[in-house]
Amino acid sequence: MFTDKSIIVTGAASGIGKACAERLLAGGNKVVLSDIDADRLRAVFGSETAMLKLFPGDIARTATADGAASCAMDAFGRIDGLAHFAAAHSKIDWLETDEEEFNRIVAINLTGSFLISKAAARAMIETGTKGSIVLTASGSTLVGSPGGQGTGGPAYVSSKGGVLVLIRSLATAFGEHGIRVNCISPGVVETAMTAQYTPAAKSSAAEKAALGRISAPEEQAAAAIWLLSDDSSFVTGETINTNGGLAFG
Repeated sequence: MFTDKSIIVTGAASGIGKACAERLLAGGNKVVLSDIDADRLRAVFGSETAMLKLFPGDIARTATADGAASCAMDAFGRIDGLAHFAAAHSKIDWLETDEEEFNRIVAINLTGSFLISKAAARAMIETGTKGSIVLTASGSTLVGSPGGQGTGGPAYVSSKGGVLVLIRSLATAFGEHGIRVNCISPGVVETAMTAQYTPAAKSSAAEKAALGRISAPEEQAAAAIWLLSDDSSFVTGETINTNGGLAFG
């Protein structure tokens, strides 16, 4: 585990983002935490400190993405890493998914991933920092989840599938600056998002995984932190399928 790095964490008020932020802080790192739920973010992490800055907002908006990067630069002078977990779920099947819903989910999950990556990379390049960017895809992209029973539908799966190829484009573009871009692709994790699953859907997901269970947020955060660390210094443009053997791809 590294220490004294400056990391932006999105989706930090709950789930994987919260677990990642807590571990980074416990390791002596400086963090800027962002989440669309400002009240929950403050309730979880309390007041700002010299090591902790809060920047709530919609990360799918340029102003929020740029603002989070500026917050880190103003507070800590550099950005060493980005761990992007903020996302929106859509469990609607193909028949009921309309244009508005599809575009909304893609805007949050895919466009948002691009915008915050762009903001972080620009700051890294300005300071000559060879940083690491970690995005989040989904194991649903491997199994073709159709939606229903709380599981991801076509809008969600498409948006997360886009992240899988976005990291390769950005890894190629940022490589000359020594900036790495990767993603984790979780299976079913105990979060607010999967709380929308029916008991039958959650039980089925656990049964399908080779490990026979659902992941804890901390297990996903550990994979993301490895990608942020120098231990993965020659890894870029790659996806870690953190799905417990739900699908092999």
